[in-house]
Amino acid sequence: MAVTTQKVAIVVTERCQASSVFVVTDLLMAANYALQQYFAGDTPLFEYELVGIKSRVKAYNGQNIDGIVPAARCQSPDIVILPGAFESVLPQLQTQKQLTKLEPMFKHIQSWHAAGALMASVCTGNFVLASAGIAQGRPLSCHWASKDTAKALFPKEVFDTDQLVIDHGDMVSIGGAMAVSQLVLYLINRLHSRELALATGKLMMVELNFENQSRFAMFRPNHQHGDTLVSRLQQHIEDDYQQELELSQFAHNNGIGERQLARRFKKSTGETPLSYLQRFRVEQVKIALESSRTPTNNLIWQVGYEDPTSFRRLFKRFTGLTMLEYRKRFSIQI
Repeated sequence: MAVTTQKVAIVVTERCQASSVFVVTDLLMAANYALQQYFAGDTPLFEYELVGIKSRVKAYNGQNIDGIVPAARCQSPDIVILPGAFESVLPQLQTQKQLTKLEPMFKHIQSWHAAGALMASVCTGNFVLASAGIAQGRPLSCHWASKDTAKALFPKEVFDTDQLVIDHGDMVSIGGAMAVSQLVLYLINRLHSRELALATGKLMMVELNFENQSRFAMFRPNHQHGDTLVSRLQQHIEDDYQQELELSQFAHNNGIGERQLARRFKKSTGETPLSYLQRFRVEQVKIALESSRTPTNNLIWQVGYEDPTSFRRLFKRFTGLTMLEYRKRFSIQI
């Protein structure tokens, strides 16, 4: 296969995720090595440079990153990669402040995109793409822990916390900082071949895995919504999750219609009362699978399900794994 070297601009910003930056550079170099060694390639697939507003930045872990080329001097990149621009677990207000600081970068991102560059972003780099107006309502992958922040900051954008990789042709996004390795392997697969992506992954001991995020997600109920009645219902569900939910009785006891209560609950939490209970139960089972060897049927009965088959289907739907697969992958028991 004839190879055209792809010029890659890796956007580096103050408080960026250093690991996210250097995993990209290492995998790009590994792809070039694999192409030469295993496919007799004499032309590198990638050449890259770090670009940004400052020539030196401090990553959020305190590491200094030097050798950054001014964005204005980066002409006609083929690919622009936006690693995690800051840590993914920042509260909403601090996330907004970080994005405001990055505004001088937006015009360069817009210019590169308009000139035909492929935009590839990971973790909070997806927020930068949205802020720069590149997404335009097209879904972006989003780390599962950033769902509420994304929804609050970008009400007109669509963020998907299930799909790991979303490809729109001119824009590829992936959720999660360490999933950046999957982003690079995906680009190798798309721009050259699956064979080269596999060889690069083997060389760096990284498996190709373009599946969903659901197996990693933890259910983190939102209690910071200001609706005290909904908060009481949340607490009731969490305290009595082993029992069936009597929503009509709870609504009657609090002087409100059942449908009205359900609407308020969905607006505040993003879940129906039933799905909230289901997710909470699944989360308790996940914790038990990670920390114990209790037989799976016993765990199912302990959270209030009488039908193991029904719960197993629910567990697979929420996590993408069977209970035994989940235990094998995430158990802390040796």
